[in-house]
Amino acid sequence: MHGRLKVRTSEEEKVKKEKERQEKLKVFKHAMNVIQNKRKKCELDTEQLDVTGQVLTKNPDIYTLWNIRREILIVFRSNLSVMEMTKLYDAELSLTEYCLKINPKSYCAWHQREWVLMTRSDPDWQKELALCNTYLKLDERNFHTWDYRRFVVSQCKPDLQEEFNYTTEKLHDNFSNYSAWHYRSKMLLHLFPDKKGGRPIQDSHYKQELKMVLSAAFTDPDDTSAWFYQRWLLGAVKNITQIVVCTVTPSKVTIAINNSVSKSYIKEKIKVIINNHEVIGEWKSCLGNEYDDLWVLNHDQSIRNHLDIKVKHILVDNEMEVMRLSELKPAIYVGRNKISFQNKYSSTVLDELNEQLDACRQLLELEPDNRWTLLTTAFFLHCVDAKAYHKEIIDIISTLINIDEQRAGYYSDLKSKWCMEDNIQENYANLSLDYKVECKKLSSLPHLQYYSFCEALDLSNQNLTSRVLPGLIKLQHCKKLNLSNNKLTSLQGFPYLTLEELNITDNPLIENHVEQLRKKLKNTKIFF
Repeated sequence: MHGRLKVRTSEEEKVKKEKERQEKLKVFKHAMNVIQNKRKKCELDTEQLDVTGQVLTKNPDIYTLWNIRREILIVFRSNLSVMEMTKLYDAELSLTEYCLKINPKSYCAWHQREWVLMTRSDPDWQKELALCNTYLKLDERNFHTWDYRRFVVSQCKPDLQEEFNYTTEKLHDNFSNYSAWHYRSKMLLHLFPDKKGGRPIQDSHYKQELKMVLSAAFTDPDDTSAWFYQRWLLGAVKNITQIVVCTVTPSKVTIAINNSVSKSYIKEKIKVIINNHEVIGEWKSCLGNEYDDLWVLNHDQSIRNHLDIKVKHILVDNEMEVMRLSELKPAIYVGRNKISFQNKYSSTVLDELNEQLDACRQLLELEPDNRWTLLTTAFFLHCVDAKAYHKEIIDIISTLINIDEQRAGYYSDLKSKWCMEDNIQENYANLSLDYKVECKKLSSLPHLQYYSFCEALDLSNQNLTSRVLPGLIKLQHCKKLNLSNNKLTSLQGFPYLTLEELNITDNPLIENHVEQLRKKLKNTKIFF
């Protein structure tokens, strides 16, 4: 219908169309009454199949009717021969195919087709794969068809290389195809894993994908699909789970991890040893989730001065990492790992990243305000050397905040993440329990588990809003917290912490919120 002029209809035509609509509505209501009455009487028969089929050919999105048809087929399966059921299943597939011609994005019709194929004993998966090819010729971006294709492939298991080549063909037809890029990413990990280096993708294919995606991005810099795939590629690096900090006090043990892990992982892979005796107890997620990056153990051990405390972490291939804790204050022990947020790429991939970075810079000369090119340049800089390019990266993100107000929140949070990562690496060189976050105008608090050991934390003069408050629960050992001069309008969600002092001056807070918090944190001195 794109590009066609809208022709105004005469009053006579309007009346005629309304009359036709009313006639169709009358037929529809009669059919639905028949269906409902038969269902009340539990009449699961051929007539019910016929009537529901007639309605679905007009509107394939009434999921209740598809449910009724499944009920009927299940009953028939117990009473009819295999040949008779084969005919019924074939008829059902024909019905879904007809309905999909009416609406190729009908969830119900696609689901019914899957159900029939999984229910019958003789599904023709090659025919289904050919059907996908046909539908994707009509609309190569229909994600319903791509989703169905993944289902078919999972059953018939064709040559993955051929499927991978199929995505290449479709992307060369039209780079703006989110579904094809997504499907490609799933197969890439299976076809070209880096078994020696432990990386997700072999370097040679990693480089090829980067080249292909850059070609797509340069073909249409405003199309988002290739940029998103590129973002996925840049993040497809080996990620080793690592303990970042462990704290032992007379009341509890906390262990912060760089990734979220399960309770079973903590129990099986991590051991806290005090004077050669393992600390036994029940680990609890700090946030109360199944997976978490901060785990807490309330223990009954006697924690005194001059103890030998270490943490053993079983890594991949049963390698053992041992972290020794230092006594920073009487009966307060902290152990920290070397911290690096820099993605690890091979020299081959780094060369390609630098080439593409140069290409992005050239494109920016032609289109200096293209937000996707700006953002990708920032990501390339971050991947190549986040520390060396930190100032340039933050300048680019600040530019994006100004020119793309609609996504300013995303850019602000990304800026906060990268600033915090830079700040954490600086802070971890200083053996102290008191820290001031030196970043400017943070809007969020990522990686807060890295500061879980702190007794005093200064988060003043930022752009923090009330949405960050629940996450403060990760400051398990904090005694003094400074949140002054932020943008807190409410204290709802502020967690229970054993604080001695809380500074919330110079925030646009309502006084009764403060009074409620005083009642909650009775032993905390609150400055407001």
